[in-house]
Amino acid sequence: MIKKKRRPIIGKIADVIAFPIRALFMETEGKFGLSSLRSERMRIVAQYCTGRVLDIGCGPGNIFIKQYIGDSDGTGIDLFPYVGVENVFEDMTNLPFKDCSFDTLTLIAVGGHIPKSKRSAEFCEFARLLKPGGILIMTEGEPITQYLVHKWSNFYLRLQGKLDMDSERGMEEEEEYCMPRKELLSYLNSPPLKFVKRHRFMLGLNNVYIARKNV
Repeated sequence: MIKKKRRPIIGKIADVIAFPIRALFMETEGKFGLSSLRSERMRIVAQYCTGRVLDIGCGPGNIFIKQYIGDSDGTGIDLFPYVGVENVFEDMTNLPFKDCSFDTLTLIAVGGHIPKSKRSAEFCEFARLLKPGGILIMTEGEPITQYLVHKWSNFYLRLQGKLDMDSERGMEEEEEYCMPRKELLSYLNSPPLKFVKRHRFMLGLNNVYIARKNV
């Protein structure tokens, strides 16, 4: 069963007030009762998920499926063998799932990491996997803030002797820190997909984009 966790109103207010601190020091781990940026993204995305869910680019620990969806209703996949990821596929244009296998596909902060030359083919594959009427959900920030957050996160974690996800995996030449909105919408409006909703959050610096597969 999908775990649609809702943040208490006082927690939401605290997250808004403390957003600059969270952006600098709480990308992946919350502290002092505040949400991490990652948990806020996942909590919002989970509110839109229905049915069987495929999380693409799930990252270390397959956290979205494990904490918000549940193994019985969701599957997480990645092209890099992070710790805790069971389903690793190097070719996201040819995934081993039958047509119309999922009600919801999620790409949480991974759009820009799809190599430019593969984006069209990958979105065609994502559409193939969706059931008619199913939805594809993406989160994508604003280009300049995404660039700055990635660079700061890399620097801050290295001070602690750690690596961020991008450094652990390595950025390919055709990757970006953020997929431009115009390009993103072109994929979400490519039949059989139809863009239906944009939800802004994190003081308008991040976005949820939703497309539906036409019947």
